[in-house]
Amino acid sequence: MGTKFDKISGVDAIFKNPEYISDSIIFNSIESARNEHNYNLYSDHKSVIISTSKTSHKVWIWTSSSIKDDTNKLIDICRFLRDQKIPKAEIYVKQDVSSNLSDLYALTSLDINYVVKDEFSLAVFTYEGEEIKGTESESDEKIILIDKDNPEHVALVTDFYKSLCEEFRWTDKFDRKVEEYLNMELYGLVRNGKIIANTAIGSRTEKYIRIKSVAVRADERQKGYGYKMTVFAINKIKERGLTPILYTHIGNRSAMALWKKSGFKQKNKLYLLKVEDAQ
Repeated sequence: MGTKFDKISGVDAIFKNPEYISDSIIFNSIESARNEHNYNLYSDHKSVIISTSKTSHKVWIWTSSSIKDDTNKLIDICRFLRDQKIPKAEIYVKQDVSSNLSDLYALTSLDINYVVKDEFSLAVFTYEGEEIKGTESESDEKIILIDKDNPEHVALVTDFYKSLCEEFRWTDKFDRKVEEYLNMELYGLVRNGKIIANTAIGSRTEKYIRIKSVAVRADERQKGYGYKMTVFAINKIKERGLTPILYTHIGNRSAMALWKKSGFKQKNKLYLLKVEDAQ
């Protein structure tokens, strides 16, 4: 018989399981799900499956021992996703068991009728220090909180992301991604009527706030603007008595260097596998 996944409450997941509490990424993801109007959590007490109405379905395999050298565990997870009619999933596992995902590839392609769409490694960072002093702004620069109901602000944000559209690979989803960022707590560093750098702060949980992104126009890089906006985001979060958290592609060397320079500490490595229904 395969693994049995039971539906659990967010309270049970967070406050009655010490290992969830100690894992900042899992804790933050479950808390974020609890902020949604419609969410479901399932667990076999080794893995957590988070399903929300607004985001992709996320499968957090939070303990290495749960699937290490255990192909059947992967099979059970994928079958559960299939039986729940979940067409897309983001499967996160600890880096030290990622080699076992070769078994998942064969499984998802043949038995479960899923296909692998993307795969990459993520580094998880948290900032646990105090507020830090930022760099001084020039007289012609100012940081503004973007108001999505202000047409001038919308135009500034649209122009900014158009400059990054090709780099971000947003060609086929530009309007949707701009709308997504406009609905976040978004700050722009404005100079000469243009946003030259920005930062997006994600949803609040009881312990953490995720820094969703820090971006700089290509022709304004290597001038300290990424660091300035990262420090700005850190201080905004620390003012609320919470811990900044973020994760980024391990292959993104410039981002990795920026987070370390800004005082973030790498806490973990994750392997992300995106799969979807082959039909």
